[in-house]
Amino acid sequence: MRVSLSPIRIASRDAPQADCPQCRSTSPLLFSVGDLNQKVQAQEFDYYQCRDCGLIFLSPIPGDLGVFYPPSYYAIPGSVEDLKSGTEPEFYKLEAIKSFASGRRLLEIGPSYGRFALLAKSAGFEVHAFEMDRACCAFLNDVVGISALHTTDVIESMRKSGPHEVIAMWHSLEHLPDPWTLLDLVHDRLSPGGILAIATPNPGSFQFRIFKQSWVHVDAPRHVELIPPEVLTRRLSSRGLKRVHFTTSDRGARDCDALGWQVWLQSLSHRYPESSFGKYVEFVGLQLTRIARCVEMLPGLGSAYTAVFRKT
Repeated sequence: MRVSLSPIRIASRDAPQADCPQCRSTSPLLFSVGDLNQKVQAQEFDYYQCRDCGLIFLSPIPGDLGVFYPPSYYAIPGSVEDLKSGTEPEFYKLEAIKSFASGRRLLEIGPSYGRFALLAKSAGFEVHAFEMDRACCAFLNDVVGISALHTTDVIESMRKSGPHEVIAMWHSLEHLPDPWTLLDLVHDRLSPGGILAIATPNPGSFQFRIFKQSWVHVDAPRHVELIPPEVLTRRLSSRGLKRVHFTTSDRGARDCDALGWQVWLQSLSHRYPESSFGKYVEFVGLQLTRIARCVEMLPGLGSAYTAVFRKT
């Protein structure tokens, strides 16, 4: 059963507008929100929702997004052994690609410090990476033994890249200022029968409908776009990539669900510190999250989706 929910509308009809970066339609302001997760700066950021395709996007995009990734953003492990100990949550990614991959040459875009990259390497893939963080890139090259290119221009790096049997983007697509140009390049950079694997926050999720701009996975301004799965599927289909796998209830989605409710429960405890009423509210909130987690297992309602596309 698929649950359909009406689009969010917070801004008034006479609110500012911006052009959708995906389909170029004029789009009204959806909401404004600050950097709730990292609190790097005190400013607010405007997100719009396209009336035609439903894409939610940030406009304008800050000139230097790197400022919003503080040194504490990446908790780089001290060794390969430490890295290995944290790979268990990444197995869903490996399972998603192993079922469809026709070869072993894999490019990961935005691997961070490399939990999945190490897992893929151990599974026999020849792993290459594009990474925007210099320290993560050094760790990948020098410690993990992954061939990682440090780049702040992923599109140009993709243009110069050779063919791959697998291209993976695990929660990196939403961080890119121009994901559509990059996605348009993917078909030509995949070998015949190659696959593109993507995991990204789901703006059709149950949590987003409840929390709206306060949803932890909005993550302003680091998440530049929240892409409805049908928008991504249509775009890639028109570029010769057929969707062969889709889910909103795998391990990655469940982890995103859990984080969303954890942040909400923390906000409740901060609102009523050390009071009997606060403990009651927290107890009720915990019961509600348990019910909500069941709802999130319904098709399309998880906080993230994983999709695999094959070159046709």
